[in-house]
Amino acid sequence: MAMRMWTHLSTTDFPGIDREQYLVLLPFGSTEQHGPQLPVGTDSFLVEEVMHRLEPYVADLDILRLPTLWCTKSNEHSAFAGSLYFQAETLMAMVHDLAGAVSRSGFRKLVLLNWHGGNTDLLSAMAPDIRQRHHLTVFIIDIVRLFMGPTCDQAGDVAQFDIHAGCYETGMMLAAHADLVKPGPYEGIGSDLERGPLARSFGGYKYLIPEGGPVRVGWETTDLTTDGVIGNPARANPEQGDRDLHDMVARVKEMLHEIARFQYRS
Repeated sequence: MAMRMWTHLSTTDFPGIDREQYLVLLPFGSTEQHGPQLPVGTDSFLVEEVMHRLEPYVADLDILRLPTLWCTKSNEHSAFAGSLYFQAETLMAMVHDLAGAVSRSGFRKLVLLNWHGGNTDLLSAMAPDIRQRHHLTVFIIDIVRLFMGPTCDQAGDVAQFDIHAGCYETGMMLAAHADLVKPGPYEGIGSDLERGPLARSFGGYKYLIPEGGPVRVGWETTDLTTDGVIGNPARANPEQGDRDLHDMVARVKEMLHEIARFQYRS
């Protein structure tokens, strides 16, 4: 028992797998601008880092991992060079096709592990359809919502808003891929929801927040920031980034153990 790569198996290996029990894990990254200091592959690099760190903690589970989807729904970043993205309809069709193939191969549990906020609501909406259409039990571990998304308590407090290429993601990239991060200092980078053309519009409200709040507003990245960073990376450091990754992996490990035990009961 261990985490195995789907692409490492031959077709004759699959009949020997207990496909009723195995979890099939599909990670979602993205390829999109992450400000002047981080590479466009940040989301994919970090979800891969979680997978790497997670491996020794799930050796007692049967997990078959699919390759990371490195291009997803990132059209909110389309104004910035280097961003690649699918429209919602394209990504939905791809996920349905993959889920159908997983089901036809005999598996029953599919775990979607998402790093990119642009996928969050789309995947949530798809989960019932995947269950009905492909007869899979679908679980979503949304890293953005669980670890990086702002809370309802932060509505109206623009100083705490750090959802994209800010302190949190920059610190984790410094811990995991320092060679891909442009050296600091990072003073003057990012908006903290203060410098974008429409960013100040969100200050002082109890419920309105671009992402994570009880009332959400459709936005493009250029509404909230001029340099692509929504947050403040000035205090980012590899030590805190390593702690954040460690805490993230510890919680995802617990989630996967619960998912492995879960069965619908009549």
